Order: sequence, then structure tokens, then C-alpha cells
Amino acid sequence: MPSDNYLYDDVDEEEGELEFLRESLEQMDNLAEKTTQLLKVFDIRLKNLGRIIAPIYKSTQKLTRLYDNVETTMGSLDDILLFFNVAKDEAETIRAGPDKSELLPYLDSINRLKDASDALRLLDLESASDSRREIHELLRIGLGNLSQLFSQWLKQHSGGVDPAAYSNASEIPSFPTDTVKLLSMLATYLNLVNDEVSHDLKLTKTYASIRTRHIQKSLAQFGDMCNMYIRSNNFDGPMAPPGQHGHSDASNPAEFRFCTVRNDQWYEAGTSPFAQYTVNIVKLFQAERDLIRHIMPTVISDETFLTTVDRPLEAYMNMGEKMLSFFLSAPMYEVLHALDVYGYLLENDVVLASLLTREQRQGSGMSKLVSRLQHFLGKSFTALVALLYAPFRDGRAPKQTGGVNELVHNAVTFLSYVIGYKDLLINIFLPLGDGHWKPKELLQRPGSMSHHASDPNDGLSIFQHYLRDVIDAIAYTADQGGKQMKRPTVQFVFLINNYSFLARALRDTMYSGEDDSQSLGLGDLVGRSALQRIESQIERSRKGYIATWKALMSSFPAATLSPPEKLVMFNQAFDDMVRSQKAYEIFDMDVRSMLVSDAADAIIPDYEMFLRQNPDKSPEFSRAMKYTPRDIQSKISGMLDD
Repeated sequence: MPSDNYLYDDVDEEEGELEFLRESLEQMDNLAEKTTQLLKVFDIRLKNLGRIIAPIYKSTQKLTRLYDNVETTMGSLDDILLFFNVAKDEAETIRAGPDKSELLPYLDSINRLKDASDALRLLDLESASDSRREIHELLRIGLGNLSQLFSQWLKQHSGGVDPAAYSNASEIPSFPTDTVKLLSMLATYLNLVNDEVSHDLKLTKTYASIRTRHIQKSLAQFGDMCNMYIRSNNFDGPMAPPGQHGHSDASNPAEFRFCTVRNDQWYEAGTSPFAQYTVNIVKLFQAERDLIRHIMPTVISDETFLTTVDRPLEAYMNMGEKMLSFFLSAPMYEVLHALDVYGYLLENDVVLASLLTREQRQGSGMSKLVSRLQHFLGKSFTALVALLYAPFRDGRAPKQTGGVNELVHNAVTFLSYVIGYKDLLINIFLPLGDGHWKPKELLQRPGSMSHHASDPNDGLSIFQHYLRDVIDAIAYTADQGGKQMKRPTVQFVFLINNYSFLARALRDTMYSGEDDSQSLGLGDLVGRSALQRIESQIERSRKGYIATWKALMSSFPAATLSPPEKLVMFNQAFDDMVRSQKAYEIFDMDVRSMLVSDAADAIIPDYEMFLRQNPDKSPEFSRAMKYTPRDIQSKISGMLDD
């Protein structure tokens, strides 16, 4: 069947193809095996070739490195040869000095010298020693020229300034901005290069030497003012606590002056030359610190500032000690000056301390000066009380003119000024305690200084207590002065005059601080009770004064005398009394009016009564009647005019 024949033919054909495929695969296997064997041979040969080439490759690398090293060495040798010639190349530029308008070329020359110096130093070749010396010398010259330029620019604006003309440090004229930038660039460069090349340029000392003179020149006027003040107001001898037994006025002229010479030139706050010295030295130091921070490198700025201000600070402290010595030998009214200085020191000490190191603050003696001044002030207020309780010893007897005693006047005026420093005194008095000013010998005296502070832990209360004690001491001085008067009339005039002066000082300063505790007057601080005690003394003295006038008519009741004889005796006594009144120093118009009124009231009514009781019109009586009541009134009214 055709279909069966067809299937057999396909099978035969496929078997033939399979046979061919098998033969082909066998040939390919043989070929692959031969190829693998060939590759193995190539691999073996390549490995052998690698082993042969490896040493050659390593030698080639070494040769390349050697070539590079030789090339680098040749370049370095060229550079080294250039370093040997740097001194010759830069000598002219360095010796000529820098161009002030263009610094960079000069700085580049110094940099090249510095690089050459560094390189030759590392080589440490004997052959380079000459070149190194030349470079070192040129560096010294170059840096020296830059240092001189630095000094020149500093000096241009360091001729002194008047700091008092400016309210604060920021207003004090400084260097132009461009100059500050140039100085800063120079200072930074010099400080850096100086360290690297080991040259001792002493940049800090260079700056300090110039600016120290600038500060000294700026402050010289204040030192001169202090010296002039001391010379003009100096007194020989220490101001020892008054009242000490055995201490004569010959050795204490300052105390004698305060007791016997009325002071009309009282210290005004803020006028102290040393206070001005203090304010202005702080301003200058602040301005200098700011300038240094803009110019000098940070690493040396603090050292530069401290070196710059060291000598001006020493001069200031020496003047402070000199002023303290002056206060110790000066009259009591200079305590006001000392108080003002003390306030300025406290106010500026914090600022000054912030500018200085701890060692410099301790070395300057500022804290010691403040402490000694505070101690002096504390003793001075004790000394015033003691002085007022021993007022008229050793030739200090008051004048027989009935006027306000110099010690009373000075003490009252002193108090009126001292209350202006109330806040300072509160801080001084509080740690000393209530009643610290009371001498032991006075505490044993009956009735003296028996007050106490309303609050012994409050500084203001202690200060008020002190003022009351001083007022009582002034009243005691007036009372003792009255006892020194040789005639009863002048005694009572003296007492009225002095008590009235004290009362006016209290009365005129009372209730002045109702709305402002900072403006309390002397009367406000002392209180009305003190004024009332003084007014009672005035009234008692007025009674005594009136009695002296009534004594002129002591002959009127005499039965053994005729009316004309009585008038003659009265006329003589009246004329003597009026004449004596003309010698009295009574400048207070209210006191004058009081005395005139008291005298007239004491005489005229009794004189008129005498005339009414004796209507005798005989010639003897008419001749004896020298004054009419109106004449007496006129004489009394004008008795104090001279």
C-alpha cells in the first residue's frame, strides 16, 4: 500500500540524518578536546611568559621612579640655587624700605626671604651659611623698617587729647579707619613673621611706648590741677581727731583754721581735680582698649593694653595717695571734697576693674585707697563731734563781738553740704553702727548725745541720728561760747545770734522733701524737735538780753536819789549800752529787728512810766532829761547800723 511504503522511506531517511549528526558531534568533541589541549598549552606558556616578564616590569618601575626622583631633585636644586640668590635679588627692595602707599610688594619680598631662610635652615649646608646670614640680616632690616612704619603711623595720632571735652570713651577721637586697617595689617603680619623668624621686635612694647606717652600727655593736666589744688590749700600737720588732750593748735593748723576762720569757699560737687582725673582716666583706658582690639592681634591685645596703661595707672594711684595725705592734713570742710572723690572712686572702680587683670588691680592699690579713704571719712565725722564739744581750748576763744562764731558757722554750713552725700554716708555709717561717732568721754557727760536711731539697722536712721547729735554739739559750742563773753549783754547777743543762725539753717530746709525723699533738707532729716530745742534756747537768751536793758533803769526805784540824779545815771548807762551795741556783728536782719524790738520793749514803757511818775519841770530835771521816749526809740533803732 502506498502509504506504508512512504513511512518506511521516511524512517530510513531520518536514520541517515541521525547517523550524520552523530558523526558530526564526534568530530566536534574531538575538535573541542584538541582546542582545550591547545588552550592549556597557551596558558602554560603565558604563565611562563609572566614569570619571565615580572622582573623586567619591576625594574622598569624602579627606573621610572628613579627618573622622577632625578627630575624632582633637579627642580629642587634649581629652587635651592634660587634661594641662594634671594638675598641678592631682594636686598635693594628691603634696604629701600616700604612704600607707604603700597605695602604688598615689600611684604612679598619679606615673604620670599622668609621662605629662603626656612629652606636653607632645613638643608643645614655649610655652603649656605653665608646666604643664611645675609637673609637673616635683610629680614632684620625689613621687619625693622615695617616696625618703624608701624611706629610712625601710631605717632601721627598720638599727640595727646583732652578727654574732658568728651562725655564718653566712644566720642574720644581715634585713628582714621584706613589707618586702623593698615596698622592692624602691619601688626598682624609683624607678630606672625616675627615669631616664625625668631626676631625680637617687641611689638607690644613698641605700641605701649608710644601710646603710654599719649595717655600721659592727655592726663597731665589733671595731675597738674591736683598738685595746684594741694599747694593752694595745704596745711601742715596731721588732722588728728580733735579734742585729744595735749594736742596743741601749733601742730594742727587745719583744725585751728576750721575753728577760727569762717570759710566762704565751700567745695562744690564734681569740681575735684582728682574726681575729674578719675573720670577721664577711665574714659581714656576704655578708648585705648577698644583701639588695641582693632589694631593688635588677639593673642597679644590684652598684654599690650596692660603694658600701655601700667605707668599712667601708677601715676594716677600715686596722685590718689597724695590727695589722701592732703585730706588727712586739711581742714574739716575738705571732708566734702574727700566724700566726692570717694563717690567717684566707687562709681568708676567697677569699670576700671573690668579693664585690668586681678593682679594689676591688686598691684595698683585701688581697693586699698578706697578702703583708707572710707576709714578717713568715718573718723572725720567722729572728729567733728569731738571738736564741737571742745571748741575753745588753746587760744580759740571767740571774739567779743557777739557775732556768729566761726566754728558754729562752719559746722552748720558743713552739714548743709554734707547731706548732699546722704546715700554715700548711709553706706559708710551702716556698717559702723549707730552711735559709732560718740567719744567715750562724752558718753559719761550728763545729757549729752542721748539720742538713738529710730532703727539701728537702717542706714538713714543712723545718719539722721548723727545729724541730731551734731546739731546738739553745735548748740553746746554756742553755749560754751556765750560763757566766754566778758559782759552779760554780749553773752546774750552771742547766744541769740548763734542760736538764730542754727535755727534758720534748720527752718529754711524743713519740709523741702515732702514729695521727693532724695531732696530732704537738713531740717527734714533732723526733725522739728531739734528746731524746737534751739528756739527755746533763743527765747531764754532773749529774756537775758531784755534783763540787761532793764538793768539800765535800776536807779529808778532808788529812794535816796532825786529824779534828776536817776536820769543822769540812766543816761550814762544807756549811752554806754548803745555804744557797746555798735560793736556787735549782727548781719541777720531778723536778729537785728528782734534785738531792737526787745531793747525798746524793755526800756521805753518803763521810761515813759518814770516820766509820768515824775512830772518835775525844774531846770535840773530838764537838763538831766537827755532823751525823750522817741529819742530812745530812735537811738535803739539805729544802734546796730554800724
